[in-house]
This record gives sequence, structure tokens and C-alpha cells, in this order.
Amino acid sequence: MSVRKLIVAMVVCYIVLMSTNYLIHSIWLMKDYAAVEGTWRPMDEMMHKIWVMWIGQAFFAALFCYVYVRGVEAKPWAAQGVRFGILMTLFVVIPSSLGEYTIYNVPHLLAIKWMIAGCIQMIILGLIVAGICQKRSA
Repeated sequence: MSVRKLIVAMVVCYIVLMSTNYLIHSIWLMKDYAAVEGTWRPMDEMMHKIWVMWIGQAFFAALFCYVYVRGVEAKPWAAQGVRFGILMTLFVVIPSSLGEYTIYNVPHLLAIKWMIAGCIQMIILGLIVAGICQKRSA
């Protein structure tokens, strides 16, 4: 596995992760969040600390790609990317969504939306890393 490919995959996954986070949380779920306004920090306080989330997402994107390349098999890349995305959904998205649902006073439908959106994100990221890091046929 080429380190260059891995770094490219990490950067692309970070950009896609941040872009899809914006689409999910700032557009699709904004009405849901407005309905439970007192549950989170005030928006100006969140924006002051947004850099912490950026760092966390960078770690996630890097480790997502690293774990993928450590376990890649000699099978079609697209199927592996989807499989990896589903596994990461089961490993990260569902437990964290259920935990947040337990801790925060939010409707169950919001937790379900988090899980659906997270699954789609993980599959997209899985396809990206699989596509970038695939072994080219000679």
C-alpha cells in the first residue's frame, strides 16, 4: 500500500466527512435541532469551540482510512468499501447515536436520523477509501 494513496484518501475522506456533516447537521436536521434548542450549548459557544470538532474529525478520517488499508483483502474494491462502511456504522455510528439518545433529551426519531445519515456517510467514505487505495491491475 502506497503511503501517498493513504494520505490522499485521508484528506479526501476528511473533506467529504466535513461536507456531509454540514449537509446533515446544518441543513437536513436543523429543524430537528431547533425543536430541542436547550439541549446543546448556545450556537455562539459551539462555534467558538468548533476547532475541537475539526481536530476530532481529522483523527476519525485518518484512522478510518488506516484501519481500512490494514484489513483490505484481494476482493473487488466497491464491495469492500460498502462492507467497511457498514461495519464502521455498526462499530461507531449506532453505539454513539444510542449513547447520545440516552444522554440528551432528544426525540427517538432524531437518533434514528443520526443512524441513517451516519450509515450513508460511512458507506460513502468506505467507497472513497476503497477506490483510492485499491491495487491497480498490471
